[in-house]
Amino acid sequence: MEIIIGAGIPTIVMLVMYIFGLFTRRNVGWVLLSLIWGAAGFGGFTLLVPKLLEMGLTHQAINIVISPLIQLGFVSMGVFIVIYLEKSDNLIDGAVYGIASGLGYAAYENIRTILLLLPEHDIELIVVQAVSVSLIYATASGIIGIAITQFYFRHRANRLILLLSGLGAGVGYTALFKILSTFEIGGDFLAAAFGIGGITLVGLYVTGLLRKILIQVGVEKKRADSLLEIVIPIGVELSTEEDFGRLLEKMLLEAKSFCNANSGSLYLIKDKQLEYAVVRNDMLDISMGGKSGKEISLPSLSLYDETTGEPNHNNIATYAALTGETVNIVDAYKDDEFDFSDTKDFDERTGYASVSFLTIPLKDSEGNILGVLELVNALNSRKKALIPFDNNLQQLMESFSSLASAALKGYIQEQSLRKEIQELRIVIDAVKRDQEVAEITNTDYFKNLKRKAKGLKDNQEEE
Repeated sequence: MEIIIGAGIPTIVMLVMYIFGLFTRRNVGWVLLSLIWGAAGFGGFTLLVPKLLEMGLTHQAINIVISPLIQLGFVSMGVFIVIYLEKSDNLIDGAVYGIASGLGYAAYENIRTILLLLPEHDIELIVVQAVSVSLIYATASGIIGIAITQFYFRHRANRLILLLSGLGAGVGYTALFKILSTFEIGGDFLAAAFGIGGITLVGLYVTGLLRKILIQVGVEKKRADSLLEIVIPIGVELSTEEDFGRLLEKMLLEAKSFCNANSGSLYLIKDKQLEYAVVRNDMLDISMGGKSGKEISLPSLSLYDETTGEPNHNNIATYAALTGETVNIVDAYKDDEFDFSDTKDFDERTGYASVSFLTIPLKDSEGNILGVLELVNALNSRKKALIPFDNNLQQLMESFSSLASAALKGYIQEQSLRKEIQELRIVIDAVKRDQEVAEITNTDYFKNLKRKAKGLKDNQEEE
């Protein structure tokens, strides 16, 4: 009876989750692992309680404070291990693994509690308590599962805040339930209502997440359409451009427009240097290189240290050129990986604020680096607030850079071929001229003229 009641409620919840498709055969093994992990967590906690009592802690302190911390800390560890092994970034999966861990913890605790209470309490009351514990632990652990998944997979500057807020919500929710049950506030039915309300709130939260996911899917589709409707036509247009300066200018301007970037530069590699080819800054009204008619006054960047010959990985642009890796910086003023001292000096002189950077190497089909495209300060859709460069937008820009690099490589090859043809023409003309001279000098007429000229010269010398 104890096992049926204690484990039955969590089992029913798991079956309901399966029926509604929250998990499938694809990940049922991970769900069962999470369930077992949660049960093991309660087993470990029961072994720890005597030692905590020996340290002078009261049962109330252990139940209200220590128990939620240990329980949800253990759940967090389990969810982290599962999503690390499975490599799934689905927030719903994270919530399910958390809920499964919480239900495993609840099943073990229910069985242990029922063994103590069954002789003295009505079966209805025991069932209500088992339902309350199961729902409360499932709710708190589901919150933890979502928080852990966001922390592990969401590349955001505030992901630590998301993790701590999730942990705080889960621990606080469980602790509040412990207070209600320990001090018998509102009776057992209030605790059950508290559990039902909590699981409802989590359901609403998950619904909100699904809505955000659907919105994100729409955004991704729009960006994919942009790749077909904007990026590829731009690549075709670049491939037909015959003016080199205009080609470079188009590459930068189209990239700036696509990313809503306020500023940008395009570099070309020449003699182990990264030379500025085009520079644009809308806020400061700076336009150099390309078809602007203004010479670029900025110094080139050395790819290698002039003294040691070591690769220059300190500068973000030279790093991209040397490694072939795209670099996305959220805030240059908080980054300690690259040297932004020159950028900060420029900002101080001009009043500009260079914050977000997207630096993309221009690689040909063989992986050779031709140059670097660097965009600065992404703006939101209204072009009023600075935002980081989106990771998905970065992927589109890498596709754009491949097309741009192909156009650039094609132009360079065409110009090289034209030069070779011109040089070949010069050589052919020189050989042809020598042949014509040889043919003329070898004729009898020319030889006769040469003898007559020599005779006239000899007669003049005798006179």
